[in-house]
Amino acid sequence: MKYLFSLLILFVITILTLFASQLIGVFVIGLVYDISLIEFDAVLQNVTSHPELRTAILLLQGLTTQIFGFLAVALFFTKYVYKFNQVNQNSGAVHVMNPKLAQHFLEEPFLQRYKTPALVFLIVFVLAIVAFPAIQLIGALNGAIEFPEFLKGLENWMRTKEDAAQVLTLFMTDFSSPLQTILGFIVIAVLAGLSEEVFFRGVLQPLFQNITKNKHAAIWITAIIFSAIHFQFYGFIPRMLLGALFGYIYIYTNNIAVPIWAHILNNGIALFLALYVDKALLESPQAKEINFILIVVGIVSFVICIGILKFIKKIMEKEVEENLK
Repeated sequence: MKYLFSLLILFVITILTLFASQLIGVFVIGLVYDISLIEFDAVLQNVTSHPELRTAILLLQGLTTQIFGFLAVALFFTKYVYKFNQVNQNSGAVHVMNPKLAQHFLEEPFLQRYKTPALVFLIVFVLAIVAFPAIQLIGALNGAIEFPEFLKGLENWMRTKEDAAQVLTLFMTDFSSPLQTILGFIVIAVLAGLSEEVFFRGVLQPLFQNITKNKHAAIWITAIIFSAIHFQFYGFIPRMLLGALFGYIYIYTNNIAVPIWAHILNNGIALFLALYVDKALLESPQAKEINFILIVVGIVSFVICIGILKFIKKIMEKEVEENLK
C-alpha cells in the first residue's frame, strides 16, 4: 500500500512540477522575445513559421521537461519520499542474479558495490547500432496498423497528431548554426537520456517492482508508460521495446549509468541520421516500406540484441562472483 501511495505522490509532484516549470519557462521566453502568453500559444500552434524561436524552444524543453520535470523530480522523490532502504533486496539486478549473490548488492539504486566493467559500456555501444534495423522494422509495422471502420475517426486523429509531431521534430532538428546543433544534441540526446532514465528506470521501475513483486512486470509497465507519455501511437511499439531494453540493461547491470549511456546513444544516432542523411530519403515511402530485406535484417538484429543482453548479464554475474572470491 505504501508503494501505491508513493506512486501517487510521484505522479502529483511530476504533474505539478511540469506545469509550473513550463509556465515559468514560457513567461521567461515571453519577456526575452516580447511575446505574451496568448501570442506564444499561437506560435506553438504554428511553430515552423518561427525559426527564430528554435533555440528558445530547445531551452524550454531541456530545462522544463528534462531537468525540472524528470531529473529534479526523480532526485527529490528518491531523497525525501521513497525510502529505498526499506526495499531490502527488491530492486535492481538482485532478481536476475544467483540468490547467493543477490545479498551483496546495495539496496539503493544509483549506487553499487561493484564497478561495471568498461567492456559493458562498449557492448552497449554496439547494441545501440545493432538494434537500429530492428527498431526500423518494428516502427514500420507499427506505422502500418489500420483500425477497423468504426474506429477510423480515432485513426485519422492519431495520424494527424503523428504527422504534426513529425513536422515539429523536423523543424526542431533543422539547426541553423553549429551552436544550435550542439545545444540540440545536449537537449535531445544527453539531457533526455540522463533525465528520462533516472526517472523511469531509476525511480519508477523499482517502484513498480515493489508493487508487483515481479521484475518483468515492472520493466514492461514502466516501458509502456515511457512510450505513452510521448503521445505518438505510430511510434508506440518501438519506443516501448526500447524502454524495455533499457529496463533489462538496468536490471542486469544494477548501474543507472548504463541505460543512460544506451539512451543517449539511441537518441544521438537518431539525431545524427536526421542531420546528416537526406530528410527526403528518410521520409520517402520507400524508407517506410516493409520489404523482404528489412524483415530479414530486422529479425536478425532483434535476435542479436537478445544475445547481447544475455552476454551483458553473464559479464555482470562473473564480475560479482570474482569480487566475492
